[in-house]
Amino acid sequence: MIPVPSLKGRRSISLAAAGALFAGIVNGLLGTGAGTVFFLITQKLYRTDGDVGARDCFACAMAAVFPVSLLSLVNYPADAAGGDLLLPLLIPGAVGGLLGALLSDRIGQKTLKKIFAAVTVFGGAYMIAGR
Repeated sequence: MIPVPSLKGRRSISLAAAGALFAGIVNGLLGTGAGTVFFLITQKLYRTDGDVGARDCFACAMAAVFPVSLLSLVNYPADAAGGDLLLPLLIPGAVGGLLGALLSDRIGQKTLKKIFAAVTVFGGAYMIAGR
């Protein structure tokens, strides 16, 4: 994996800070969504850097969303966070995250983008049409 380069210029740092603040607010309000915001921020910041691809942006987003999600979890009451479901979801989710990261090495960037778009559209449609 190619490390994501450091930000250069005040505009980039301002965009990153404003985007991260927005991602935190979205995650705090909805309990989800920060990863999408972080991914879009990294795509915008590094779109002209040929060495930074979708996989790198996904990795950066996941690294950023972990502490944001932990803070959101701490601020929700245990019953609102599905306290009895937390442990059964945590370990399989961590294993799935590891497997997904390993699989992303074998999947092309175009395919990763399509999977990301499909999951996002499905999730949005489910939330609109679901109960």
